[in-house]
Amino acid sequence: MKHSIEKGYQMNNRDIGVCTWSIDRFDVIRGIELTSGSLDLHVAQIGFFTEEVVERADPQVIVETAKKVGVRLIGSFVAFEREDYSSIGRIAETGGFTSDEHYADRLAITVRAAEITEAIGCRSLAVHAGTIPADRGSSVYAKLVERVAEVTDALAELNGMHLLLETGRESAEVLLGFLDSVNRSNIGVNFDPANFLAFGADEPVRALSILADRVENVHMKDATRSERPGVEYGKPAALGSGDADIPLLLEELERIDYTGPLLIECSGTDNIEAVRRAADYLKALPTVMQNGDPGPVSSG
Repeated sequence: MKHSIEKGYQMNNRDIGVCTWSIDRFDVIRGIELTSGSLDLHVAQIGFFTEEVVERADPQVIVETAKKVGVRLIGSFVAFEREDYSSIGRIAETGGFTSDEHYADRLAITVRAAEITEAIGCRSLAVHAGTIPADRGSSVYAKLVERVAEVTDALAELNGMHLLLETGRESAEVLLGFLDSVNRSNIGVNFDPANFLAFGADEPVRALSILADRVENVHMKDATRSERPGVEYGKPAALGSGDADIPLLLEELERIDYTGPLLIECSGTDNIEAVRRAADYLKALPTVMQNGDPGPVSSG
């Protein structure tokens, strides 16, 4: 997927968005309302982080709320309960579609979240699919290819919806090879620079250059680099204060012709002040992005 950033336009609120789970992990409507009301931002990726959030989501209410407060919804993100982030090893065992015990339930939740996403007029759903092994001959690799292909095929039936794989638990080369192994036209990348650093998997700017043609969404999140890659996490950091090199990352986004929004994500929840500071940081940078029409409120 190719885009084009044009020079000569100052970055503004229409170019900067937020991941609503950074505001409220458990209430999509509140997250949308605060995106506009408290943050004066007008682009959002919504999150389905618990089964209850998926079950009670009402697409009509979501669309009406977004229109009322002037927020353009560009897609969703689904995460799963019973994922264990206590260590890099544990999330590799319990994350995404890896778990045999939970796969059937997680497939059903993903499809339901995708149905809601399609009903609100968006075209992409992002997910941490699991930790992809570097060894293409491993049983885990084969299992993830099969399961991600199944999920992607299910989304394709929803008006060609795209499944976007969140980056950072593996190197860019491993992820790119995995996308080729899945071999579906409706699969892409939700690029998160901080995850590469937190897991010690890659350098963000380098990874972006490798994944360029597959990138459909971009998270603005920062972290310090893991001192023991693959063993210990790096630390979350305020945007611009970690090792992601955000100015250089924005230059690379311009080079690869990305025109989508920059979606601020902060660790935890109820981070309104952190999101506001991140937005102010981005708007103060000399890097420029296209000042264009934000488009329909609920189209992705």
